[in-house]
Amino acid sequence: MRNSKTLLLASLLGASCLGFVPGASAQEVTFDRLVNSDSEPQNWLTTYGNYAGWSYSRLDQINTENAADLRLVYLRSIGGETSGQDLESRPLVADGFMYLFNGISEVLKLDLTGGDSAELVWRNNPAAASGGKMGSLALLNASVYNATRDMRLLRLDMETGETIWDVSTRAPENPYADEWNSTAPVAVNNSIITTGAGSALRSWMAAWDADTGELQWRWLAVPGPGEPGHETWEDDHDAWLTGGAGIWTAPTYDPETNLLFVGTGEPQPWTDPEFRPGDNLYSMSTVAVNATTGELVWYFQELPDESWDYDTVNMRMLHQADFGGEVRAAVSNFSRSGMYYTLDLVTGEFLTGGPYVDVTWTAGLDPKTGKPVEYDPNVPVQSYANNSSMRPGDPTSNQNVCPRHGAMPTWWPPTYDPARGMAWVQAVTGCESQFMAESLDTTLDHWREDPYGLAAGAGVAITNEDPSLTRGLIIGVDAITGEVAQRIETEYWTGSGLLGTAGDLIFTGHSDGRFSAYDKDTLEELWHFNTGTIIGAPPITFEVGGEQFVAVLLGGGWVRVPHPDIRDYTKAPMLAVFAL
Repeated sequence: MRNSKTLLLASLLGASCLGFVPGASAQEVTFDRLVNSDSEPQNWLTTYGNYAGWSYSRLDQINTENAADLRLVYLRSIGGETSGQDLESRPLVADGFMYLFNGISEVLKLDLTGGDSAELVWRNNPAAASGGKMGSLALLNASVYNATRDMRLLRLDMETGETIWDVSTRAPENPYADEWNSTAPVAVNNSIITTGAGSALRSWMAAWDADTGELQWRWLAVPGPGEPGHETWEDDHDAWLTGGAGIWTAPTYDPETNLLFVGTGEPQPWTDPEFRPGDNLYSMSTVAVNATTGELVWYFQELPDESWDYDTVNMRMLHQADFGGEVRAAVSNFSRSGMYYTLDLVTGEFLTGGPYVDVTWTAGLDPKTGKPVEYDPNVPVQSYANNSSMRPGDPTSNQNVCPRHGAMPTWWPPTYDPARGMAWVQAVTGCESQFMAESLDTTLDHWREDPYGLAAGAGVAITNEDPSLTRGLIIGVDAITGEVAQRIETEYWTGSGLLGTAGDLIFTGHSDGRFSAYDKDTLEELWHFNTGTIIGAPPITFEVGGEQFVAVLLGGGWVRVPHPDIRDYTKAPMLAVFAL
């Protein structure tokens, strides 16, 4: 049996560095500190707060008894563009200093020890070709690591902000289309883990030497010729070359097994399953990869031959699961398909699963395999329930399918509470219909050269319900079985991600600028503050000088289902900090 502590954790100097304050120092953030982050809840050292992906803090000074007394302590501009960016990232906090990036990938170090202000220590501008992404930074020893959206990894000096090295992370295996890094780097041992995704490519996860920036390994999510799983791409026109399986979120990590856990996206082109017959490994899967070698240790595919863009990339949560008196290490996730899964952490065996919202694309999951009950391993193109699978040129297929593909959790993090054994997630109401006018022409390469054409298909149309009818959801489930225990609707989209605390609170932001605190046991809103701009980033909490603070970045996030009331909202890039 594993102990609960382990699972709790489960080359250029040209970039500008401005505003350096001599003497502004912090302790080194060693790998041992990252592994044992539960022992210093005053900090927020990784993008999920710990390696296990909990988005949970043991701080309880702010709690259900006093949450109504929360106040805005300060707002601070963080620079960058005022529009066209996506501030969907989390700051990190170590020893009274905050590290964050803005919508143009500038990294800022802020001194928080003043209590009612945040003083700039330094700013590093990587001059990125594109900005705005999810995730966060990584801290390791005396360095800060910034994985930019335009496929670079920079190592910065934690004290001065100077760039120590700047390397390209692009995969030579991807000759087509664009390649993006959308998420946080993860520091493990002496490696920095990054990912690559996009359209018309083979997604990947890779490790880079934290000292030198040299590539250590790269695992490709779509297997090539001669690799296990390649036979699941049964076409004769090399669809695997642009097969997708995007890795859009940062992996979680278990120190005991030395495994990284991450979810992969849909196979591409997602609207034309006949273009890519077969199960299309390793799309739509949870994968466990050895952090030292990059070897795939196990995988569990949720949805073979998928055709709705139900990428299952939401964060994997590592925890202990009691099955009939036997305690097992488990990995659980909320899938964009509306299903919740719990797997054995060591072997990948399916343990339990089921819907957490209304699901019509399948009649259910096979209790032994975890596959949809309609899945037939002997056919190359699957047909799931109610004629819901896409068939190009057939307007009767893929109609009124629930849930809506853009409504379920993608990058925004859930929160797990180890005391309650519960997890909470955000979602959005609604279903949708899709139609693709014609099949893709397998003789033309322009499908591969046009990432949006490949991803969306030929003449695809997606119909959602009236945005004014759309509601946000916060759902609480049993973390093992996924059985829904709580559910509330909110007036607007709630896609910023969740923060849970030992004060029995859940914090989150809304697309209309409302920042709220909810009671975990009742999901009653206890407090809110309207910031006046879109919130698309998950909150954090930290402690400085014995006082607990809650912070969130404002002014980012793509409102995928724009409500008429908030279509005119602009994005003001700010840091908001709250306390009692």
